[in-house]
Amino acid sequence: MSTDRYTQNFAAAAAVAIVTVAGSAHADFLTGTSYYTSAVASSEFSPSYVINNIFDNDMATQWAIASYAGTNPQGRDVGWFSFTLDQSYSIDALRLAPRFATNTVDGFNTANMWIGTSSFGVDVTSASSTSSFLASNTPATWSRTGMFDGLQTFTLGAPVTGRYVLVQLINTVDNGTFRNLGLREFALSATVVPAPGAIAMLGLAGLASRRRRA
Repeated sequence: MSTDRYTQNFAAAAAVAIVTVAGSAHADFLTGTSYYTSAVASSEFSPSYVINNIFDNDMATQWAIASYAGTNPQGRDVGWFSFTLDQSYSIDALRLAPRFATNTVDGFNTANMWIGTSSFGVDVTSASSTSSFLASNTPATWSRTGMFDGLQTFTLGAPVTGRYVLVQLINTVDNGTFRNLGLREFALSATVVPAPGAIAMLGLAGLASRRRRA
């Protein structure tokens, strides 16, 4: 009798733990720099235009590449950035707002994003590294070509599980002298993926439930 009571209590505790994970994990759009770690950009125009500005939920702050100064490795019309999420998520959408480089047309018109469960091993500050990555013909998780206008939300079609993110922005429409493409805002819509330990607890809870019925 005591063994069965122990099993029953453990199963109940495991079930509560799983409900807690599932109930509190949904993050919707992840806003705030705490979610986006190890962020690196191909270049940053100045200390006022750093990559972390795009994650702060503040449209007044921006990131821009340093192409005007000739220091962006991929040239003045391509920008890259990468980051690692604070944990693994199931990602289903993204929200972004472009930086208007000339105040008349968008600073970029093509975006590609890759999401992975392990690091892509790409150094976005190196033209040879990004070129080598593209030469592998790795298909992007999400791509869009067309005008980016204001704060827009795009769905991925199907949720993608991952923690590592790589983004490429390309400009083919803005020929303004001061065209430093970049972003004002970037956020992912995501739900936390339960840790393997939590999944194991769910299995134990189911096993204990079957033992009680037997």
